[in-house]
Amino acid sequence: MSQRAKGFAFVIISAMFFGLVPLYVKTAMAGGGNSISVAFYRFLLSLPALYIVLKIKKEPMAITMDQFKKIILITACGYGGTTVLLFSAYNFIPTGMATTLHFVYPVFTIIGCIVFFKAKINLLKIISAILCMSGIILFYNGEGGANLLGMTLAFMSGLTYTFYVIYLDKGGLGQMPAIKLIFYMNCVAAVMIFIVAMVTGEFTADLTPQAWVVLLVFASLTSLVGVFGFQIGVKYIGPESASILSTFEPITSVIIGVLVYQESFDLKTILGCVCILTSTIIVAKMEE
Repeated sequence: MSQRAKGFAFVIISAMFFGLVPLYVKTAMAGGGNSISVAFYRFLLSLPALYIVLKIKKEPMAITMDQFKKIILITACGYGGTTVLLFSAYNFIPTGMATTLHFVYPVFTIIGCIVFFKAKINLLKIISAILCMSGIILFYNGEGGANLLGMTLAFMSGLTYTFYVIYLDKGGLGQMPAIKLIFYMNCVAAVMIFIVAMVTGEFTADLTPQAWVVLLVFASLTSLVGVFGFQIGVKYIGPESASILSTFEPITSVIIGVLVYQESFDLKTILGCVCILTSTIIVAKMEE
């Protein structure tokens, strides 16, 4: 399998896993958690599994001061910040609306690469981005109130994720092994969010046993499957294509909604799936 094909597969698998995130978050919150504490545990509880993998791979743990500074930047302004913003948005608006607003990032990633890094304007890639955005908009069913704070948080999560995707590729962290980078980003994110939780009074450890189990599984798999897969994908196929392919995430969320919550699967939803799948096929053909 070529590196391009591997990148394609890794991003799709990553996106399908991330499509399960709202389910995990809702379950944890129902068990006594809140958006900030769930975000904190999502990073903290992943560290043992990541550390074990690094030790099995006999990966040196040392990093340079330059790498450490870059990890703080990408975590605070991108990776960790996105999690806090998106999880917080779930408190104010439905997950469908939050997902729709968060997924401005494929378009902004393409724009960012063109404006700041002089990437070539690829008409097919722009068409793919328009198709995937159209598909995500079609998924939204208009339920719930349009809370301005929630909408702002979700939109901002899309912008911070745009920074994460682009900086991951352009910031010089690509030479670090993916698991090692994730381990240190999760360390920084856990410290950062713990401080926020203590300052805001949102820290809690009073969770049900079910919530703890869900958080432990969610935290470990998010890093070892979701984040790892996306980082490998960005490395192999670039930030623009990886962002477009990641729109498999809302397709997974729709399927979970139908199977778990008995949500409707109407014509709009079918058209949304067609738009995203078409954009994915276009990207796949460009990557051949």
